[in-house]
Amino acid sequence: MSLSYLSQNVDDAWRARMENSLLANGDTHIYLYTRNDDDDVGNVRPQPDWEQRLDHLNRRGLRPIMWLMADDSPSLAALPLSTHKAHNAEMVRRLDSKVDGYVIGLEVDEYWTAAQTNELIQDLKRYTKKLIGVHLTPATPLEYVTHADVLYLQTGFGLTQEQFREKVKTTLSATSKPVIVSEYSLQSDTANARALGDIACELGAIGTGNGRSSVSLCGQREKIHWYKKYETEMVVAGVAMATLFAASRYDLPLQLQATENSFQIGMTRRMKNSTVGITYRDDGAVMVNYRFSF
Repeated sequence: MSLSYLSQNVDDAWRARMENSLLANGDTHIYLYTRNDDDDVGNVRPQPDWEQRLDHLNRRGLRPIMWLMADDSPSLAALPLSTHKAHNAEMVRRLDSKVDGYVIGLEVDEYWTAAQTNELIQDLKRYTKKLIGVHLTPATPLEYVTHADVLYLQTGFGLTQEQFREKVKTTLSATSKPVIVSEYSLQSDTANARALGDIACELGAIGTGNGRSSVSLCGQREKIHWYKKYETEMVVAGVAMATLFAASRYDLPLQLQATENSFQIGMTRRMKNSTVGITYRDDGAVMVNYRFSF
């Protein structure tokens, strides 16, 4: 329960054991509550030593993710949104340079509507460029993720590997948001937890929260291999573009758009009342465009 790491009800020996457990499990990040009413470990309220504690975690190789609201905290959930917005802004002001991201709340569909959640996310984006996530119950109502950057997926516990696979696949196909499969096992250091984490990575999750076998295989694919896959096409396109460039009296800036799976290469010439362009795509299509305007 690393979320309670900043609680005043735990001591530094407890924190050290938590850090060591996470590092032994291969974890690169640590989830931290910024507020909690009453959990198994205790209350969490902002304290003046948090900057130093986050610096310590970063030195140990654990990058903080700040969870701005806890579940099972009815007195906090009942506060007006303006109070939550002020708390979130203050956390960004104090801690933004020391964290990798934020989660607007744990299981937010238990206490806020989708409209309230998205309002809080949009307000938080005024203050930070870090990724903002949403964590939901296993029901996963995706309207809560509209303005979020990341979905922190809770699959539920006790699933078979096939049930887990189906839950992750269904969620990934239902949203365009990056997904961190963050909650799927009560114990993160078991063989079953690691097997589930591996499945989540295999299916396309960008991260896991309850353990996996390898740190390097989740959301860290080799970047930009399109130039290898389309080497022949790129040569043909380059020759065609160079010929057009050489034959022109004008400078024709070369434009390239590429992802890991495809590319488009082309050039455009703008004149007084018209634009002419030629584009070559990875599927072999050549497009010539001409636009005239008064």
